[in-house]
Amino acid sequence: MLPKYHILSGLLLALALFLFYDISYLQALIVFLAAFLIDIDHYLLYVIKKNDGSIKNSMKFFYAKSKEWLKMSIEERKKYKRSIFIFHGIECWALMYLLYPIFPWMIFIGYGFALHMALDYIDLFIKREPLIVKFSQLYVYLTNKKKKEFF
Repeated sequence: MLPKYHILSGLLLALALFLFYDISYLQALIVFLAAFLIDIDHYLLYVIKKNDGSIKNSMKFFYAKSKEWLKMSIEERKKYKRSIFIFHGIECWALMYLLYPIFPWMIFIGYGFALHMALDYIDLFIKREPLIVKFSQLYVYLTNKKKKEFF
């Protein structure tokens, strides 16, 4: 899903929580930022693989790769490795859950992440992609073996 949709939906969620649940400005800001900054893992992957720190180049690259990916048949896609996005899996959620007693404000990161992931799941469903690829990054890692590189 394009970042603009995550930004807009994050803004709406943060505003709704602020107005109806009386959270602070800072808490609303955390929800808003978490709703789209979760995608920093895409950028980090680009930087590591391409050795290029340009956000603009990263966005262009992922947009082009996404178009290329969607042109392939579902059977053809199965031949290629999937990217591992460290913040998009249950493993990250488990870590946040473990850290919550120490850092209670992480609940607001969780709200933003939950919104982001719900939108990603809808996007995957529409594109007829398996939901598991955004559920467990360990699963992605294990199933990538013996597949061709796409990225």
